[in-house]
Amino acid sequence: MIDASIRKNVAFGYADEDIDDEKVWRALKEAQLDGFVRGLPEGLDTSIGERGIRISGGQRQRLGIARALFEDPEVLVLDEATSALDNETEAAIMDSINRLHGKKTLIIIAHRLQTIEKCDMVYRVEQGKATRER
Repeated sequence: MIDASIRKNVAFGYADEDIDDEKVWRALKEAQLDGFVRGLPEGLDTSIGERGIRISGGQRQRLGIARALFEDPEVLVLDEATSALDNETEAAIMDSINRLHGKKTLIIIAHRLQTIEKCDMVYRVEQGKATRER
């Protein structure tokens, strides 16, 4: 996260004049963060502070997901996307991720089985070997 607006954080790397707000809102909606942002007095122009200090951990995670979704990738890799979150925030993040089911190919790397319980295929990696679990 950079010390800039929500808009700039979602459309990271884009010049201001090249940022499509409709695309930003779509990414925020897919990450289930649009309601939060719409409730802010400055909306997309709200500054989140250095490393996102002005928003919660769960909101930072969802903002990271929105950033990844901004480019509308066909494949999305999430590495321990919920590892440092409390149960309630993890549930909200997983709901965001699960809503992408059938729309994107998701590769989710996780240590906790609860994180991957709704995945179509699960592989276990042990001692350098991948074994399909289901």
